[in-house]
Amino acid sequence: MTRFAALLDRALQWIENLAVALACLALLLMGGIITASVLGRQLFLRPIPDDLLMVGLLMVPVIALPLAYIERYRGHISVTITTDWMGKRVLGLLRAFGALCMGVFFGGIAWMIVLRVPQDIARGTFHDGVFQIPAWPMKIVFGLGIAIFILRLCISVAQGLTTFVTGREIAGPVYRHGED
Repeated sequence: MTRFAALLDRALQWIENLAVALACLALLLMGGIITASVLGRQLFLRPIPDDLLMVGLLMVPVIALPLAYIERYRGHISVTITTDWMGKRVLGLLRAFGALCMGVFFGGIAWMIVLRVPQDIARGTFHDGVFQIPAWPMKIVFGLGIAIFILRLCISVAQGLTTFVTGREIAGPVYRHGED
């Protein structure tokens, strides 16, 4: 691996780890909102207003931000019953094709959502509720999460094509609990 590629990979790993940390923070915040709302409802007969809306909006970073991290460890769900008997080259080509398809699919969704952000900001679009939470911030978070994911998918495509051409498997990192 060239020095530039190693530097790029380290930078992308740092960004992915930061995205996972932000997703964990959002998950903790979701739990705090739900807990406070339940306690408020049971003890004071006053739940947190817009609690379900806030929890629903926080689902965006919880789902979108860790996608690149999961791809780095090849942790997406896959069915290998028909591919276990195939050679390394074919598996590399299939991995590249799968990553390309995921990039096109998720990239298209993100593109359509992010295109609406300037309109949402200009119109002052918000979610109905007591707090009138703006609609655009979570669209930007979703777009950033998918952008990081697509960068990792580009690396997966390159690794798959390299395996196809050379016949050498480029082993991705193996996840071990508590490391990284």
